[in-house]
Amino acid sequence: IIFRLTALSTNGRLIHESRKGSDGWLSSILVLKERAMDVYILPMIISSLNAIIWTSIVHTTMWKDEDLIDQSVEKTYSLLLTTTLGFLLVFRLNRGAVRWWDTRSMWGIIVEETRNLATSILEYTSHDPKNRDMAISWLMGFLISSKQFIRGENYIPEDEVAGFLNNDQIASMNQSNHPAIYAASEIRHSLELALHVTAHTPAGLGAAQSSQMRHMERSIQRLLAQTGGMERVKSTPLPIVYVSHLRSFLFLYLLSLPYLYAKDWGWYTIPTTCLFSFALLGIDGAATECERPFNKNRPNHLDMEAYCITAMENIQQLFLHYMDMHCFRQS
Repeated sequence: IIFRLTALSTNGRLIHESRKGSDGWLSSILVLKERAMDVYILPMIISSLNAIIWTSIVHTTMWKDEDLIDQSVEKTYSLLLTTTLGFLLVFRLNRGAVRWWDTRSMWGIIVEETRNLATSILEYTSHDPKNRDMAISWLMGFLISSKQFIRGENYIPEDEVAGFLNNDQIASMNQSNHPAIYAASEIRHSLELALHVTAHTPAGLGAAQSSQMRHMERSIQRLLAQTGGMERVKSTPLPIVYVSHLRSFLFLYLLSLPYLYAKDWGWYTIPTTCLFSFALLGIDGAATECERPFNKNRPNHLDMEAYCITAMENIQQLFLHYMDMHCFRQS
């Protein structure tokens, strides 16, 4: 158990140790890698260099003291573009936040359903310990395989399922096109063996086992639905027409700032343009960062290792409680 939890904690260390939005004002301000600046650093550098070059030209003898753009045109242009960009950026950030929260909710449901399914397996298949334990083991395999598949990592780390699945079972999952579906099928198979109804099964018992199987089947279907939902988020980014339109106008606006205000702002045009670039491009960068939050090397993405650890600890607790109850009943 310790070996397995250590492996999960190590693999998710970057996300787990990163600052969180609930850490307080100073802690959330004094961060660097959490800002995802690598997403927008290039357009920020270009807009800043543009401001440096044009401001230097305007405030040397190379440029005559005259307005480049009429002031009325300047105000109209600035107002219209700023207003349009405001609406576009708000919508872009909102879509990214919604997608991030939707995927977090899906993982919450997965953790919830693993508890429900584990409880049902322990209670309804106690007469068949072999298939009971196998169903629980494949439930753990489902958690890890879902995490790996959503991240695009087409292998199951042996240390993360140590004690649950053997090397042959792990190899079978790795060879399948969709390891999470494979694990769910194995859960069904183990439950079917434990609750198999034959012509010789008493009518009352057969009805009870069929009802129990349907109950657990609903949990399995719900688990697969959440994995499918995350697949949908991963494979469907925001339409390129919207992203392209927003970034084009945002880049145009940042490039135009020095030409509009270099004469009035003086040398302050350079730091002001850098600040505007950081602020506005940072909003688009935040939306991009949250759009598909499944990468373990991004500090703002979902801490899926922590969710798996939570589910495993819950199932371990349920199993120990189940064993205590049965020992009490027998005594």
